[in-house]
Amino acid sequence: MNYCKANLLDLLAIEQLEKDCFPTEAFNRRLIKNLLINTKSFIIKATTPPWKIMGNIIGIIKKENSTSLGRIFSLCILDEYRKKGIATRLVQLLEEEFSLRGIKKIRLEVSTHNTIAQQFYKRLGYSMSTIVLPGFYNDGTDALVMFKNLP
Repeated sequence: MNYCKANLLDLLAIEQLEKDCFPTEAFNRRLIKNLLINTKSFIIKATTPPWKIMGNIIGIIKKENSTSLGRIFSLCILDEYRKKGIATRLVQLLEEEFSLRGIKKIRLEVSTHNTIAQQFYKRLGYSMSTIVLPGFYNDGTDALVMFKNLP
């Protein structure tokens, strides 16, 4: 498995990965393109020869209460590559990117129904907050907010 930052040449592959992982929530091409060229966002991809993208993570730096905060915007791994440590490695790499930029806190949103993702993030040191975002997802599902402080 190879891990590296994605670029504009990966646009169509990332768009397809989004559709495969999130049929009702997939990011559109324009948003992905903007994320790829924005200096405050990173897309890290996991590939395997012949350089097919198996998964990726999207992170964004945003201002919240005059403090810079990292946000895990999206994490997706194709079904057949799950449970192989790819998601864990992608989160670690994104956390390193945030640390290099002086980010001390990371936030993410996860569906109230996605207990697998909630447990995954808890194993990586993320804590559940009391914040619930009603109707966050396209299907009306609420999101829970999780945080992690970086050293």
